[in-house]
Amino acid sequence: MTPRLVSRSEAAAYCGLKPSRFSELVRDGKMPGSVPGTAKWDMKAIDLYLDRLSGIKSDKPQSALERWKAQQNAGSA
Repeated sequence: MTPRLVSRSEAAAYCGLKPSRFSELVRDGKMPGSVPGTAKWDMKAIDLYLDRLSGIKSDKPQSALERWKAQQNAGSA
């Protein structure tokens, strides 16, 4: 079974990126940040961000928390 929370290097590899490039995308708000209080990334969050970058529309509306997180990531860029 694949764990839902992964390290930065595992998250980068999942996306086909080098860890340094993955970190740049996190800083730019194009990839999610780590789960608060951890150094782990949520695979479902990564999938959502990849879907958005690819132009794939989600059937599920974005929650207020997801909108807030996206605004926080965009503001820190």
